[in-house]
Parts: sequence; C-alpha cells; structure tokens
Amino acid sequence: MRGSMRRRCRMWWCRIWWCLALLLIGAPVLAAESPAQFRAAAAQVVYTDPATGTPVPVLLTYPTRDPVQPIRRGPYHINVAPEGMPAFDPMPLVLISQGPSRNSNAMIGIALFLARRGMMTATVTHMGGQDSTTAAGGTGIGDTRIGTRPLWPELPAQLRSALDAVLDSSPMGWRVDRDRIGAIGFGPGGYAALVEAGAVADLGRIPAHCAQHPDNRALCPAGAKTVVAALPLQPKDAADPRIRALVLMDPVGALFGDGALSRVTAPVRLYEAEKGDEAGALEVDRVRALLPGSPEVQVVPGAGHYAYFTPVPPSAAARIGVTAQDPPGFDRAAFHERLNDEVLDFFRRTLTPAR
Repeated sequence: MRGSMRRRCRMWWCRIWWCLALLLIGAPVLAAESPAQFRAAAAQVVYTDPATGTPVPVLLTYPTRDPVQPIRRGPYHINVAPEGMPAFDPMPLVLISQGPSRNSNAMIGIALFLARRGMMTATVTHMGGQDSTTAAGGTGIGDTRIGTRPLWPELPAQLRSALDAVLDSSPMGWRVDRDRIGAIGFGPGGYAALVEAGAVADLGRIPAHCAQHPDNRALCPAGAKTVVAALPLQPKDAADPRIRALVLMDPVGALFGDGALSRVTAPVRLYEAEKGDEAGALEVDRVRALLPGSPEVQVVPGAGHYAYFTPVPPSAAARIGVTAQDPPGFDRAAFHERLNDEVLDFFRRTLTPAR
C-alpha cells in the first residue's frame, strides 16, 4: 500500500514539474530567435562586372541537411556544409548588397540565419570596394574606384548582373523560386536595390550635396570641389521586376530627387539607425519621405551606421576598426537577435508562394 502511494506521489510531482516547466518555457522562449529548421550550406558563383568584364564572386548560402564544418571567412568563424545538397526546392532567394566594402562578409550573420530557416541568400561583392592590396576579409580583387563617381551608376548594374549569374548557374539557379526574390541593401547597397526596384537616381545632385557635406568621401572624393561630368544617369528601363521585396538599412538617399521613388512598388522595410546619419550626409530620411505607399519603418535607438554588420569577436574588433564599433550603450549582438527575426518575418510575409 505504501509503495503504491509513493508511486502515485512521484507521478503527481512529475505532473506538477512538467506543468511548471511548460509555464516557465512559455514566455521567454517566444522572445528568442526563431529556431533553425536546417543547417547552412555555402557555395560560390561568379558574375561579370558589366563595366570592366572582371569576374566577381557571389557567396550563396542555403538550407541543407548535410553535416557542417568550421570555416573562416574574414574575421568570422562559421559552420557550413561546403556545396552541400539543398534541403528542398524551389526556395526563395534574397540578394544581400552592402555596396563597396573592404569586408565583403560583413553581413554573413543574417545570410546564415535566413539559410537555416529555408531561404537562399546571395551576398554580392561589388567592384569599387577593394583597394589594390587585399584587406582583411576582402576578396583580393584589386580596384581603387571606391568613392569615385562612376561607381554609382555601376552598382545597380552589378546587382542585376549578380542576380542573372545566380539564376543562370547550375545546379543552384533552377532551385530558386523566380517569383520569390527579395533584396537586402545597406548604405550604397540600399541605393542599388532601390534603383533596381524602379527608383531613378540623379547624379546631378552630387555637387550641391558635396558643398554641404565635403567630408562624405563616398559621394565626394574631391570634397566640396566634386563635380559630375556628362554621364548617362540611368540605364533605360532599369527597374527589375524580379525583385519583389526590399529591406533597406541606412540607404544612401542623396541621389534621389523629388518623385524619384514613385515607381518603387515592391513592399519595403526601412531601418534607420538613430545615430547612423546624424550629420545628414547619407540623407536616409529622404528615402523615408519619398517612398510611396506605407513602408515599414524602424528607427533603431542608439544604433550607429554599422550596427547591421555581423558582430565580430572582441579580439578582432580593434583590428577591424570603425565598422566593428558601436555608440556607448548599444548592444549589437542583442540587436541582431531581433533584426534577424524581423527580416525573416518580413520576407515570409512578402515573398509568398504562388497559388
């Protein structure tokens, strides 16, 4: 009799324990990152720079069930399956453009996050971002055009060429759902994504902008004396209907005049770092004012311009410099936990499968 009662008591306490565990699990876990459904695989395709004919790499990440191994990409240590077997097809594709950068892997965190949750990503390296010597985390492509005027009409063309290369590649291209393609654009990459989505840039705005912001070397390589020679401002019919949704992170808005974004019909989620453009050199607020419809806008409290870049190990932060540094009190790692989920949710809502 006593043994039977002990067993009933143990069963009773087990039930209480599991109920308490479920209650404790309920609230906090909802605030954590969405759980990964897959492992991440990585592969590379190459596009041809339309202006120079130079082959330029594009890093693909995508969902897989294959075993992973540790790989170093610049300052980042990542776990991926090199050229792993895709977990399924077709899958949505998200282009990632940070514009010219000496660390082409700076947004690897969000690329891997999306891949582990069922999306292919294509991180585009842009010509114009590398110096003649290979910088840490760079690609080794020698090009000293960073900050020069020809760069701006070329960036959207490079983004389109990269998309063409991904879709034409074998075996990955045919695994992409052609009706579910989005883009993430940071800084100059945000400008390029907007132009590809239908925005009309006006390079004639550069001299007046540089007179006000001579220290903005990305747009003003000669400071206040920067001028613009005669140059086609926009390829004809530049809008690319394949891009169905945009996430913009501190996009450069200085090249867009009134009405320049009226043809952008894709859904947009816009992030603006509170301390990212305090001097107004990028004119991020101009993008917000010009976007038609009802874009989703998120101002990130306390964030600097590079808050969107993947956090690096503390040992590498000092070597990397300003892009790894944040304003006092801002927690980049905590921000990325929220950012990743928000971007995933946005693309799941806007890149819906065709019925």
